[in-house]
Amino acid sequence: MLKKEIRKIFKEKRHELTSDLRNEWSKTICSRLLEIVSLEGKEVSVFLPIERFNEVLTWDILDQNKANFYLPIVQKDQSLVHIKYENRDQLQISEWGIPEPTYGEEVTADVMDIVLVPLLAVDEEGNRVGYGAGFYDRFLKSCKQNCQFIGLGFYPPIQKISDIHEADIPLHAYVHVNGVKKFENQ
Repeated sequence: MLKKEIRKIFKEKRHELTSDLRNEWSKTICSRLLEIVSLEGKEVSVFLPIERFNEVLTWDILDQNKANFYLPIVQKDQSLVHIKYENRDQLQISEWGIPEPTYGEEVTADVMDIVLVPLLAVDEEGNRVGYGAGFYDRFLKSCKQNCQFIGLGFYPPIQKISDIHEADIPLHAYVHVNGVKKFENQ
């Protein structure tokens, strides 16, 4: 299936989620993540949810306080920079609808040990479909070689995304409400 079709299907599926179900599934996903990977002492990039897109609520991860967490900020040139998370007081909703830090220490991609990646869908090979702007693919390309890329989403992997490009960066693992998928190609 093509990314364009996948985006349409999974945006509709997410739109249909009730607030209660989204909250319940997000808690399950965050709990599963913390079962498969230790965050203690790690440098971790965490996306915060865009409410209007019904994304996975990642607040429970930030509440762990066992890692150094960094939050992405979308720049005008469509790149991501990361700012160290201190507390919710430093956050403000951006023009994209993303809670972003308004102050804090900026770090480069090469310090990250783990990047939690937002997505609409992922296939059995770890290829993901996001919103199509390529923010994360460009960022992931700059991360150190042993950095783990872990996708968080509501639905199990689909069989295949047919229009993968050479700039697309696959995931190492994917955590969803029904389980965890680790990818062999990584």
